[in-house]
Order: sequence, then structure tokens, then C-alpha cells
Amino acid sequence: MLAIPYLDRNGKPLTVRFRCLQEHNHRDHFHGKYNTLKDDIPRMYGIDSIHQAGDTIHITEGELDRVILRKLGLYAVAAPGANMWQGRHRRMLAGFSRIWVWGDPDEAGAEFSAKICRQLRSAKAVRLRTGDVTETYLAGGAEAVLSLIDDEV
Repeated sequence: MLAIPYLDRNGKPLTVRFRCLQEHNHRDHFHGKYNTLKDDIPRMYGIDSIHQAGDTIHITEGELDRVILRKLGLYAVAAPGANMWQGRHRRMLAGFSRIWVWGDPDEAGAEFSAKICRQLRSAKAVRLRTGDVTETYLAGGAEAVLSLIDDEV
């Protein structure tokens, strides 16, 4: 399992989630693809970006996609899955003039993007075609990801 630490704005640990790195049916192995500590609340991942970004921020569906956007120099946060966006999260992003939403190119991702765009007037969905952010990056590099924002401007 890959340990994914959730840190506060000062880098202090809040919780940890785990991702299985094996390519197998996770239910057959008695665990999910992602695992969270018992009774832990859904949190936004990468909140340090909220305090470092200017007037633009990105939201991804998943922690590893957020890691890719940060690698590319974009300030980003992540919801830990399509169904993990909470109404309270919108207050954390209320001051941004542009919020790019990177939902996966599937039904759950479309719902994720639509929900956030309904709640935040400055939010705009990015249309992923190849796969999620990570798959797009692996297929075409930084240009493949960054060009998706240029397509929307």
C-alpha cells in the first residue's frame, strides 16, 4: 500500500489514506483500492495550495491527480474520490476567481464536476479525454495536461 499523508497548511499530519498499488480485484483480496482510517471524515487533500495559490486553483478527483498538477506547477487540491466532495469544502475555495475542476472522464467524474460547478460560480470543468489527469500525463506529458486548460480559455 502507498501511504498518502493528509497534512494541514503547516505540514503537520491530520490523517493518512492508503492506496493499493497491485493490479488485481481488490475486493477478492478483502480490501478496497483506497483505504481510510476508521471513522475518519472526508477531507480535502493538499490544502497547502489554498494558502499558496493566487486567484486560481485546481480541484482533482483523487490525490494522485493532484500530485501531477502540482508537479506541473499548478496549485491544486483534491477530493479523495468522486463522491467525497462535501458542501463545507466550498467555503475553503470561496475567494478564488477561477477554479478548474478535473473530474475523471466517466459518469462519476461528470457528476463530481457538475456538483462543484453548481456550488462555486467561478468553477469551470476541464474536459479530460484520454483518462484521468495521471493517465493523460503518462500518455502525453505536461503539454497534454496543460493544453486542456488552454482549450477552455
